[in-house]
Amino acid sequence: MTTDPDQAGPPTTGSNAQASRRPRPVPLLVALAGLVVLIASGYALTSRIRDYNAANPTRIYRFINTDQTEFDYAGHPVRIADDVDEQGEGTLTIAYGDTDLNLPVQVPNPVALPGLDRHRDWFRLTIFAESTGLTTPEFKRGIDDGSIPARLVAVTRNPLSDDVREGRFDMRVDENWGWGEVLRDRWTFSFHEFLPEGGFESQTLRFPESGKSFYRRQVNADLAGEPAPVRDPNELKEGTWQFQAALALMNRPPAITMEQQALRNAGWTLPVASASVLVIMFGIAWAFAPARVTEQTADA
Repeated sequence: MTTDPDQAGPPTTGSNAQASRRPRPVPLLVALAGLVVLIASGYALTSRIRDYNAANPTRIYRFINTDQTEFDYAGHPVRIADDVDEQGEGTLTIAYGDTDLNLPVQVPNPVALPGLDRHRDWFRLTIFAESTGLTTPEFKRGIDDGSIPARLVAVTRNPLSDDVREGRFDMRVDENWGWGEVLRDRWTFSFHEFLPEGGFESQTLRFPESGKSFYRRQVNADLAGEPAPVRDPNELKEGTWQFQAALALMNRPPAITMEQQALRNAGWTLPVASASVLVIMFGIAWAFAPARVTEQTADA
């Protein structure tokens, strides 16, 4: 009995042969090995990050801003008044007990707003305390019953503190607060903490250098064979209450400082984990890749 060629089924070559093809075992073993390495290196990576965070705990502070100009703190009267002209230029005076603190207005505001709102662009009067590990109700309860000692500080942002750095195109700008709002590397922040016994404890810190700028200085020093640069000890540092208090007076937060990140303690674990992901992807793609069709198999 002969079979009619017109009634014969389609040949089992070409695309049908490709569709019925099973995954290759060797690439699957490669992907499995990559998965094992990923699990091991991922566990080591998380352990290193956990150990770094445990050795370098981050303290959390809560801040309560106030616009009151007359109140008592630690048994001493506090009185705040400004002496400014029509353009808002002048001084802001804080009388705390027998001590007066005169603050030059850093950002003049010609609009006469009530309370301390006229100086919100450069001045904050805030009560704060550490609240690491505490919920909001627990923190409020501790402030109310006195179990959490609250502190009072006056914070000022000084836009035109540092000298103008030389630009790339030898351009100079006028000394006004408008340019000071843009040139953040000139900013400094003054912190005047109210002492319980009376008087103030004051310090001034500059805006932190960005991680990219600091890294660029490190690379340039290494290429020139010079000692590795260090950060200015008088700049704001992440994790401090001064840093967190200054954030309220910034239009946007400063860039993250790369050298204080937990991933810098990752060592070999991060590149190995990243490479193992690539191995897994390569193994799976190789295992399920369609068979290569040649002219010989297509004509068979």
